[in-house]
Amino acid sequence: MTKERACRTCHLITHKTFCPKCKTPTLSDDFSGAVIILDPQNSLIARRLNFDVRGKYALRVR
Repeated sequence: MTKERACRTCHLITHKTFCPKCKTPTLSDDFSGAVIILDPQNSLIARRLNFDVRGKYALRVR
């Protein structure tokens, strides 16, 4: 199983070698915290954190 990595641009957590959301290869395995967004249109947390797509996101990426 591949290691989870977080995109430095949009904070999406993925197992791929590039970000499927913003298509950048700038991924980091040094991240902390995670939030899962299921309904971004009706989520106050998603609005506050500027996450507009369903998925698992890192709260801090280094």
